[in-house]
Amino acid sequence: MGSAQTTATGNSEHQLRLQDGRRLTYTDLGDPQGYAILFGHGMPGCRLEGHFLHERARQHGFRIITPDRSGIGLSDYRGRRLLRDYPEDIRQLVDTLELARFSYVGWSSGGSRALACGYALADRMDLGVCLSGYTHFGEYPGHHRLIEGTRWPGPRLAKLSPTLLNLVVRLVVRLSLRHPGLYMRETRQLVSEQDRALLRAFLKGECFRRDQLECLQSGGKAIATDLLTELGDWGFELKSVKVPILIYQGEQDPFVPVDYARHLADNLPAADLTLMPGAGHVYPLAEQFQERLFQRLNHYLNNPHRKLQTTT
Repeated sequence: MGSAQTTATGNSEHQLRLQDGRRLTYTDLGDPQGYAILFGHGMPGCRLEGHFLHERARQHGFRIITPDRSGIGLSDYRGRRLLRDYPEDIRQLVDTLELARFSYVGWSSGGSRALACGYALADRMDLGVCLSGYTHFGEYPGHHRLIEGTRWPGPRLAKLSPTLLNLVVRLVVRLSLRHPGLYMRETRQLVSEQDRALLRAFLKGECFRRDQLECLQSGGKAIATDLLTELGDWGFELKSVKVPILIYQGEQDPFVPVDYARHLADNLPAADLTLMPGAGHVYPLAEQFQERLFQRLNHYLNNPHRKLQTTT
């Protein structure tokens, strides 16, 4: 399976001063004249993940805009917040860029941000895509993990003690930064066989390492806050997401159980679930997957009789 790792040249990084004074940093890649897709990075991850999609997005006529979330990378930190607060940053970004319409694609921890935007920005968001994202644990009846497969804290620890979660995250971040080689080796060991093949290709370049390490350099406080907004109360229910959502899930994903995807599909008003046998967690890096995804987005956005219908 081929991997898409073209890195754009030129000035693709930009900053926006939000209304509360915080800086929001983002990459602007793909086709500059194309239909806008906001991309939500994973955890660890940052705005550099837009480079992973740049070439295929450009070929299919999509513009890829990837913001650093609050406190991550070069975006300023915001303290106590819920997931429902996130779309306000995106609203200000799309207003500044004068985007009348857009869609949101989120990978891993970015998936819940796609749902938050589908809840709060339904008046201008056409479609959401959740690539191996978490469900809303406040509604999830299944097992709540203390530690997730990613080695990050899970929803049970978030509920038990946010203070302890902060300490655990700070420890993980400190060890990862002190021993980056060990961190990368452990990442390869944790993922599925298919994921390993993709990571071997990506680790030959610098973009994947930069993406991971820049996020980790944001510090334990920012990362813990980012995780808590996803693991705790979102401030809205899944049934309130009014935008159609495409859900993709690898059946061999060691980090995100298939049951999370099924729970999303069962509880979102308009959702379509695609389970992928053999796929793990990093399939969005694969050229073949990106090709299929962008073809599907083009078909959906250009089809006046869309299969998924928004709820009213």
